[in-house]
This record gives sequence, structure tokens and C-alpha cells, in this order.
Amino acid sequence: MKTKQYTTCQCDKVVSVVIRVRNAAAHMQRCLAGLERQILPPSVRLEIIVVDNGSTDESILVARRYGAKIVSIEPDEFTWGRALNMGFARATGHIVLLLSSDTYTSDSNWLCEMLKPFSDSKVAAVYGRQIPYRDAPVDERVRLKKTFPAVSQRFNQNGATVDPTGRGMIASNACAAIRRDAWEALPYDEILAGGEEGPWSYEVLRRGHAIVYQASAKVYHSHSDGPLKQAWRHWELRVKDECLNGSRKRRTVTLRWMASFAKRRLRNCLCPGLPMEVRLKGFAVLPLELLAFAVIDVVPKKHVQLAKLKRLFWG
Repeated sequence: MKTKQYTTCQCDKVVSVVIRVRNAAAHMQRCLAGLERQILPPSVRLEIIVVDNGSTDESILVARRYGAKIVSIEPDEFTWGRALNMGFARATGHIVLLLSSDTYTSDSNWLCEMLKPFSDSKVAAVYGRQIPYRDAPVDERVRLKKTFPAVSQRFNQNGATVDPTGRGMIASNACAAIRRDAWEALPYDEILAGGEEGPWSYEVLRRGHAIVYQASAKVYHSHSDGPLKQAWRHWELRVKDECLNGSRKRRTVTLRWMASFAKRRLRNCLCPGLPMEVRLKGFAVLPLELLAFAVIDVVPKKHVQLAKLKRLFWG
């Protein structure tokens, strides 16, 4: 297959930023303040698009104060991939940056560092380094340290071990930059419950393009979720894997899933360099988290709308 050569990134174009949000006004304020202090390359204009998922707080008001364009998606229609596709459709930039509303850029050079790899026309996507917040739980601290190391890396078709589920390498959409024409050739899957960047990254690499992990482009980002919200996040990823692998839900699979989670938590609590209070909290909340996993597994999902059920667990 002949690899399409993308247009080399120019510095006289609009750079768009797409942010997904739901009831996160305080996070949105911090995220947009970080964007406002970015040093832009010459002739570059920043365009901000906020995809709002039925917020009932001041998230939209905060976004408008920073001049953002608002795209609304109904909660019953929301999927992570659909929200991104709606944001891309509204964006006009040749390069579209993706940020979670709960991210905060670590310095004023973040945007320039994200754009640098696009001087190579084979690069379809870039993703940055994520540093945990001070309140990050044990699993988040260990995961982010492992997934986002201090050294940059380039992934090519034959240079990375990936599969359609996204295991091994994921260009995390919490902090990413995508060529618009790459997205036009391959929009995000709108059916998957979560983890839409995994299959997308796999397909981009399969087509012969490159993805760059830019360790110098750093943001603060981590999740500090309660048991129910964390259970829903894990359930979404599990459903994605089952869909892509063609497997069916079995109770034995559920038990193995819970056992694997517990084993990983215990191993993470024993990792060196962690504060003692983080370790103790990791041990203490594990029974509640396993109970939440059991609850979400037995709740009937065929006769209720998933969006409403998600709001119940999401809080």
C-alpha cells in the first residue's frame, strides 16, 4: 500500500484545539488559562472548540469567556468518538489539538512542542506526556509513569507492537494533536464505548504513517475517581476490547477481570517511591472498587439507555 504523504505543517495557518467537557467548569477554567499563556509560532492563530455534553454548571460560560466556539452534543447521543468527530467537523485548523478539560499545560511552550514533529510529512499524530496531579491515586501514578516516560519515541508501521484494542501504545486523546486530513481519511469510531484512540492509532500505523510521542510537551492530567466512576471507565474499556476481539461476556471473564484489577492494585501499592498515604488509600478503597465492578456487571443494560446509566455511575 502506498503511503499518503500529508502536507507539511505550515506556520501561517489556524491551529485548532478541541476540548470535550461535561460539568467541569473549574477544570475548564484552568485548562483554558493554560492555553491562553501559550507562546504561538509566528503567524499562527489559535482556535478553541469546546464540545459540551449537556453541562448544567458554568462550563459553557467559562468557555465563552475565552472566546471558544461551542458545539453541543446531547448526553443520550454522546460517545467519546462522536464528540471528537463533531469537534473536528467544526475546526478549521490544519492541525487539531485534543485536550481533556481536566488537563493543564505545564509551561508556555507546550503547543510549540506538540507542533514540532509535524515538520515530517509522514507524521499523522502526536501525543504528549501526562504528569499526575498531587491527588492522583496509586494506579494513576504507576500507569502514567509507565505509559508516558521522559524520553520521546516514534512509532512506525513496523516499529511498534500494537493491536486493534490499543494495547501496547495509545496516542492518548487527553493530550494529542492530529492532522486534519488524517482525521478526514479516518474519523473516530462513534460506536465504541471508550478508548477510541486505540483502534484509530492501530489503523494509522497499519496504513504506513507515523505517530510521535513528544515527551517535551507536558500536561498535568490524572483521574481521581470514586469507585462507581472508575468502575464505569473500566467497563467501557472492557466492552471496547470485547467488541474488537469478537468475544462475549462470560461470568468467568468478569471474575478474571476483577482478579486482574486486584492483583494490579496490590502490585502498584508495593512500587517504590510512592508516598505511604497513597499506598494505604490504595489498599483501603480496593474492596469498594471491586464491589462497584460487581454492581456494574450485573446491572441490566439492554433495557435501559446507556447514557442514563452512565450518568448514574459517572455522578
